[in-house]
Amino acid sequence: MQSPAPSTFLNTKAIALPKLLFRLLRARQWTKNLIAYAPAMFAGRLFHIDVVGRVTVCFVALCLISGAIYIFNDILDREADAKHPTKRLRPLAAGQISVRAAMVVASLALLASFFLAYLTRPALTLVFGAYLVLQIAYTFRLKKRIILDVFCIASGFVLRALAGGVSVHVELSAWFLLCTSLGALFLALEKRRQEFRALGSDAVAHRAVLGKYSLDLLDRMEAVIVPSLVTAYAFYSFLSAYGQWMMITVPMVLYGILRYQVLSVRDTTTGSPEEVLLKDRPIQNTIVLWVLACIAVVYGWLPKLSIWLVRTFDSFSLPRGWF
Repeated sequence: MQSPAPSTFLNTKAIALPKLLFRLLRARQWTKNLIAYAPAMFAGRLFHIDVVGRVTVCFVALCLISGAIYIFNDILDREADAKHPTKRLRPLAAGQISVRAAMVVASLALLASFFLAYLTRPALTLVFGAYLVLQIAYTFRLKKRIILDVFCIASGFVLRALAGGVSVHVELSAWFLLCTSLGALFLALEKRRQEFRALGSDAVAHRAVLGKYSLDLLDRMEAVIVPSLVTAYAFYSFLSAYGQWMMITVPMVLYGILRYQVLSVRDTTTGSPEEVLLKDRPIQNTIVLWVLACIAVVYGWLPKLSIWLVRTFDSFSLPRGWF
């Protein structure tokens, strides 16, 4: 397949400008940034208006900085993306926007992200700086190194969660960071697996590091990560400051992981976690149920409900002497 013909500065004949910009910034992948709300949720501060406001600004800033980095990556990979079965539809690979226009959008988004981070909390710019350095290192060197490439992808998720905690002055526990790291590693390995399935013999030509992996190796890596993730989350729940009630969320996490693996065998959507989140109803239901259960435990609603139910049913006991 030939590379797309050079585009004009901005070709909006085939696509509306707002939609083009959202596609350029990969708005569908912004769901990954929702993890920024997790620290506030586990700290029991999710319903504080000032906290929600700060996290939301942090979320927007994360969307902007991640979008800017996606644009820079698309500029560098536009020729290879033009040969990919799905990435060829991206605005740069399809020639719907020029490199110069994309650079302007990326630069503005990057500056806006740091500005919003600074307004939220000056120290938050340190996290954003670390995220930017990580992505630069990944783009130019680490994405070609086996194992380090998936560690970089996973580190991006951890920094998103850390940004959410820093924005509202919530200190993240080591167990929370460990669970986030292992969960992100699982998603990164699934991404590599689905690239193999989608690209077939062209996998190495599209991404050189895939030549150092194999499906068997990825299976063995997941065999280490998945049980480690489940065990770590079980310990995190058991040692939670809210008591052992948090253990009720363990089956939901386990189901979510197993469901993701089912999808991994059936189709190639697990190469993009945002596609799974946006399209798979069982995953959506599981996440909603998990969030509601966590909130119910953190705010004490579930323990209070159980006590009320026990007392209510005990009130229906037979009079003494009847049994």
